[in-house]
Amino acid sequence: MSDARYERSRAAVFEAVCAVLVAEGLSGLSVDRLAAESGISRSTIYRNWPDMGSLACEVFDELMHRDAIPMGSDPSAALHGYLADYARRLNDPTYAAVLVALIEGASRDMAFAEVHGRAFSQTRSRAGEIVRHAQKQGLIDPMRDVQQCVEDLVAPFLYRRLVTQVRITRGQVDDLHTELLERWS
Repeated sequence: MSDARYERSRAAVFEAVCAVLVAEGLSGLSVDRLAAESGISRSTIYRNWPDMGSLACEVFDELMHRDAIPMGSDPSAALHGYLADYARRLNDPTYAAVLVALIEGASRDMAFAEVHGRAFSQTRSRAGEIVRHAQKQGLIDPMRDVQQCVEDLVAPFLYRRLVTQVRITRGQVDDLHTELLERWS
């Protein structure tokens, strides 16, 4: 299959995975359903993705890295940017649905568990890097546990979006940013 043809097939299948996960969750994900949704043959899907877990994980990896906002050198602005970017991603119904599928699948499938571990490791590492930089700059108490700070960053929005299913507002980003800096200084 030519590169251009593969990329078109890949894009159609990835779009179908997202549509199915948003509409039906992980239980709706099957080769038959994806073939019908994407217009791509079952054999092409099987040839390129050996199982649904690896396919869903590839989609999540792409969603995680799409449109990432670079962080600047000002630690307060970087922290705010991280929170705003995190809120934007969680507010995206596709990202939220794929995230839920990843969490759900991680307990039953090694492919999901590996991507889950990598995804949350990257989240911890990116947020941790911002916290450590803020500690070096004197914005955050250097005695604060970085891992606890990361949990303080992600938990409120994760709970709000995935448990209560309420969108995160810009005001909530601003409020959490202010609250965390006050608590951590």
